[in-house]
Amino acid sequence: MFGGSSIRLARVFGIPIGVDWSWFIALFLIIYWRNQDYEAVVPGSNAFLLAVISALLFFLSILLHELGHAVVAMRNGIPILGIELMIFGGVARLGRDTDSPGVEFRVAAAGPLVTLVIAIGCFFGGAASAGSAELMMDSVLLDRTQSATTAVLGHLALVNAALLVFNLIPAFPLDGGRIARALAWKITGDRNKATRFAARLGRLGGY
Repeated sequence: MFGGSSIRLARVFGIPIGVDWSWFIALFLIIYWRNQDYEAVVPGSNAFLLAVISALLFFLSILLHELGHAVVAMRNGIPILGIELMIFGGVARLGRDTDSPGVEFRVAAAGPLVTLVIAIGCFFGGAASAGSAELMMDSVLLDRTQSATTAVLGHLALVNAALLVFNLIPAFPLDGGRIARALAWKITGDRNKATRFAARLGRLGGY
């Protein structure tokens, strides 16, 4: 399933996992930006190490998001050709289209649900590390902390929350667009009409 520019990393639940060459650009940029941030936010720490950990955990979050889609799809009898990570996120490639609005909804909603759980888990984990939810909010919103653990978890909570919001925009082929397609499919009973509706939302989202 991977093109010539992709590198296969592993198999998870029998699903091949690969990265596009553009993934390395994103990895470099995240490490570069977070290294600068951590030098200011957590003085005296190994900012570069924290930046590398943050970047890898961020892409792990994306991988878990795509695995959410993949696992639900497989449970509904849809084969998964593979998961590929790239500069703008990731994609789980389905071997065939869904065959009912219910399956379409479950597959589309699985990824955002995983991302929501990760964001909440990181926030409360950071709150426990910081000593209170208020101090964690300072870390998330103001980049103000003295704890490396709180800084990393705060960053992950914020980026996963942003990823969740972005993915729920009702613009096909984002998850929100696929959820909208499932709802339109359920209402009209016509997959093609629902797909055209979701595609129009996608064009609007593109603008």
